Amino acid sequence: MQDQNKNEIIFWHAFNCVDGFGPQAFKKITAGFSSLEEAWNSTDADNLEQLGLTKKQIDNFFQFRQKHSEDLLFEDLAKENIEIITINDEAYPSQLKEIASAPPVLYIRGDQSILSNKSIAIVGSRKFTAYGQRVAENLTKDLVRAGLTIVSGLALGIDGIAHKAALDADGLTTAVLGTGIDDATIYPREHFNLARQIIENGGVLITEQPPKTPSLKQNFPARNRIMAGLALGTLVVEAAESSGSLITAQFALEQNREVFAVPGDIFSPQSTGANSLVKRGAKLVASAADILEEMNISRTQPQLSLKIFEPRTDEEKIIWKILSNEPLHIDKISKLARLDTAAVASILSALEIEGAVKNIGGQNFIKL
Repeated sequence: MQDQNKNEIIFWHAFNCVDGFGPQAFKKITAGFSSLEEAWNSTDADNLEQLGLTKKQIDNFFQFRQKHSEDLLFEDLAKENIEIITINDEAYPSQLKEIASAPPVLYIRGDQSILSNKSIAIVGSRKFTAYGQRVAENLTKDLVRAGLTIVSGLALGIDGIAHKAALDADGLTTAVLGTGIDDATIYPREHFNLARQIIENGGVLITEQPPKTPSLKQNFPARNRIMAGLALGTLVVEAAESSGSLITAQFALEQNREVFAVPGDIFSPQSTGANSLVKRGAKLVASAADILEEMNISRTQPQLSLKIFEPRTDEEKIIWKILSNEPLHIDKISKLARLDTAAVASILSALEIEGAVKNIGGQNFIKL
């Protein structure tokens, strides 16, 4: 709210709360009036129709204005520490401003300055595999160490994993929501605490939806265009054939941004979408270096690849050879290694401390 007159911003917010007022409607009213305050106080329906607004939009506007005070609407933002940036504001992200349907109003909680950082969007399936989780965590941490801010959608699955991995690596992350960013409507609710952690650790929540906007199916594809628009490129880790992640990738292509995809198991439904992107020309990613090279970004740390683990005892060698990217239960490991379960548990604990293996729950282990 720094660069624009506060009084004018009140009306940007008020119009954005009217059902059916998107980027095109804003273009029409800003072109037809000297200010949005003048537009808000308009009583001439014929004039609004001549500007190109539909009858439904005009009816929605008059009905909404009759029921709501623009000043009270604005006061609700302060209660939630929500800031506004409009498309006319100098602080509006330049990357996002370039897209065809740039949102006229952005609602923000957190450090809005990071919206100008070099960023990459990381998206993927809600129903992820252990392989997808490992890939998302490792790539995210390496990209953060290279100085990139991680953009994702706060969704369950790969999105949440990417946000958490960025925080674990002391990095910055931007969460783009398809709902309001007030406490009552942050979605999904399972990631409410994650949203707070993002803000507390220097990140930001962003949406084009006004406060109290619930989870509506039609708003999420629109959210995806913002994710793609904020970033220099989009990385798809795991995605089923009909995944929303592919919508984000498509927006990135339409916006002339880079699209990256991690190849996966050809028999896994979670890999169908990402593998399809590779076939269609997306950059195949096997390491963070593949992304940094394509984006012409220098590494800020010399080592981006994972440390290679070397087993120290014969028993460790046996177990290390048995383990893979797919989860394996400790009883199965014990049977294959021909070692008693207590001994295997002790070895696995040591390997987990070394960062070589991970218990993903229920005593199921994967190799890192």
